[in-house]
Amino acid sequence: MEANNQIDDIREELNEIRKQVNAGELFQSLSGRLESLVNSVKCETTVSDVQLPDDNDGIRDLLTQLNDQLRDESLITVSDQQVLQLVRHIGSPDPNVRDKGIYFLFNDLIQQHLLSDQQMTMVVRYLTSDTVLFAHILEPENDAVYQRAFAVLLLSVMMYADRAGYHFLDQDLVNQVVDQLALYMVLEADTRGFIKTNGWAHAFTHIGNLLDELSEREHLKRADKLFLMAIIIERYKTLDGPLIFGEPQRLAGYLARLTNKNQLYADYFLKQLKHWRQELVVVQQQESQSGWNRIYNRGRLIESMIVRHDFNDSIMQYLRSVIDFLA
Repeated sequence: MEANNQIDDIREELNEIRKQVNAGELFQSLSGRLESLVNSVKCETTVSDVQLPDDNDGIRDLLTQLNDQLRDESLITVSDQQVLQLVRHIGSPDPNVRDKGIYFLFNDLIQQHLLSDQQMTMVVRYLTSDTVLFAHILEPENDAVYQRAFAVLLLSVMMYADRAGYHFLDQDLVNQVVDQLALYMVLEADTRGFIKTNGWAHAFTHIGNLLDELSEREHLKRADKLFLMAIIIERYKTLDGPLIFGEPQRLAGYLARLTNKNQLYADYFLKQLKHWRQELVVVQQQESQSGWNRIYNRGRLIESMIVRHDFNDSIMQYLRSVIDFLA
């Protein structure tokens, strides 16, 4: 109950910040507000019982059936019940069900326009629900991360599908995605990439995917795009775990595309890069494992941006000036 109360409090604060950014009332102090909010998150010390989907309920047979029908071109429709059964298994710890199964299948179903607008809407509402996106999110590393991370990944697929021709999203649903992603970024702390036999979690790569899709939406306000970028910057700074499975490269790609869209984003991002370097002086003095992870996470992001060489001149000039060991 305390965790739920904290999540609701953070949601309320984020909603207020978003409103102020959109009203033009918050810009210079945006990073400070978000930094305080991110640092205020209190995590649990133990993991409660994680309820994983039952992969013996016929999900493997359903995957085989639908894939066979796709291959022989006999699949015409997918029932609502089948769609729900699929998305309810995105939390499976089995990568053959979660990743190579459901994720790949959804891509195929969408490409062949086998899902109705109503089903696409149903999936987005399911994926953005609190019970899916924030399950056990304030607890130490746990198996609920697969559901959380793959919900974000599938949301990026849904957003792309809408942009590429489905056009099923209304503004209320887009706003729900923005609000829930903002809250998810503040709360998520699991930086694991590939996990032993369970495969990919990759939460922060998937965040990059969804941020990228939202940045491409013509009808999403610039203020909202700035709001989301500001959050990922502040969250990235404070992650205690190492990001070593391509997350910096993915986020660098998103940041390059966004900052090249409008000088507003570029100016804000350059300001935060400079401030970030100053903050690291304090982090270095702490001499802790989490502190060094933060330092090298920044270094990997800087390196990824330099290698891309597609930021604007002012950002590239700053990146080239970063000559210390942190980059």
